[in-house]
Amino acid sequence: MGYRLGHDDAGGTSGGTGGFQVGPTGSGTRTGQGASGQNRQTQGTARPGQGVITPVQATTAKAGTLRAERRLTGTVAAAQSVTVPTRTSGTVTAVLVGVGANVQEGQTVLRLSNPDLNTAVASAQNALETAQVQLRTQTRDVQTARAQLQQQVNAAQTSLANAEKNLAALQKLAAIGAVARNEVDAQVVQVQTARTSLSTAQANLAQNTHAQTEGLAEAQLAVQKAQINLKQAQDAADAARVTAPFSGQITALNVSEGQYVPANSTAFTLVSRQRQVTVNVPATEAAALPVGAAMTFVVGQQKYPLKVTENPGAPTGGSVPIVARFTGTQTPALGSVGSVVYTAKVATGVLVPSTALQADNEQTYLFTIENGQAQQQQVTVLGQAGTQSAVSGIEAGAQVITQPPTGLLDGARVTTANRGATQQNASGPGAGGPPPGGMP
Repeated sequence: MGYRLGHDDAGGTSGGTGGFQVGPTGSGTRTGQGASGQNRQTQGTARPGQGVITPVQATTAKAGTLRAERRLTGTVAAAQSVTVPTRTSGTVTAVLVGVGANVQEGQTVLRLSNPDLNTAVASAQNALETAQVQLRTQTRDVQTARAQLQQQVNAAQTSLANAEKNLAALQKLAAIGAVARNEVDAQVVQVQTARTSLSTAQANLAQNTHAQTEGLAEAQLAVQKAQINLKQAQDAADAARVTAPFSGQITALNVSEGQYVPANSTAFTLVSRQRQVTVNVPATEAAALPVGAAMTFVVGQQKYPLKVTENPGAPTGGSVPIVARFTGTQTPALGSVGSVVYTAKVATGVLVPSTALQADNEQTYLFTIENGQAQQQQVTVLGQAGTQSAVSGIEAGAQVITQPPTGLLDGARVTTANRGATQQNASGPGAGGPPPGGMP
């Protein structure tokens, strides 16, 4: 038994869209569109010396990609939602915004009062000021002591220079017998004494510099520690101010003024202004929806543009959860339920009207026109959408009979009609043209 492929119930006797023809191979009974009219076509046209010629409608098959519109249900949700906790314990002294209010990132939503935190800040501030005073005092003492020791070094250097100068002069005089030798020896002792004094002054300066440097380093470290302690105390006190982590809308408040709350208590719920929809797309179609792909969200008569922002690729339970965000200035309300519309690739092949397809047992075939004769061609259906099918097994450009008449045989003589004129060759589509929906 054979049958004709189609989208409507093959049990209809007239007025259908056409489908697989059911019946013995080559001589079945048509149950699709216009069966009564097609029965009249099978009678053919007799011409002298040519036998029966059957009038048919044909179209040119084209290579292309068959696509279909998909609609999946989706619910509008916030792109980001978070419950914001208190970072410290305390009594709520002020709630600055209400439910439904829009807030900016960092904006204070509520304040807490905690005396212990304020005391800690004051103590840390006092400790820092004390450390800074000690550092300034020690720095001044170091500078004063260093200046005095440097003066001693300078004086010792001057004394040594004078002693060496006098010694040189006496040595010249002694060489000509102008002074006694004991005067020269006495001056040598003075030079040695001056050198010892200089060495002592330089050692004192170096020792003082080393000691004072270590002392200053300790004082500076004490100031740094005090600054850190103050910063920590201020941060802890600032925790009494509960702020919005990002710009958005307050959807819930869990505290009220005068209420005491422990640390890590939920203070409020914040959602971002950005809206998104998550849909579970069949795994076979998810790859055709990369990040950036366009989609549309439809609610009633309103349409909103979407853009894919997340596509994990890996399926979950046979489908892939794809996230798309609204890109327009207008967005539907949170919780709105609508249809997410996108175009899916069904198959790539040679596109033909679905009414052209026939089936006999497990084989699918159609008829092409070659040299005025119907040629039965076995094909493989790759996919169907609307009134078209993508097939393999024939070449693009082939003349395909759109609705084979009942009883059409392989090799039968056929003709295509154009506005009532009989055309025996197969140089173009028949007068019927493409099926409803058009050719790609």
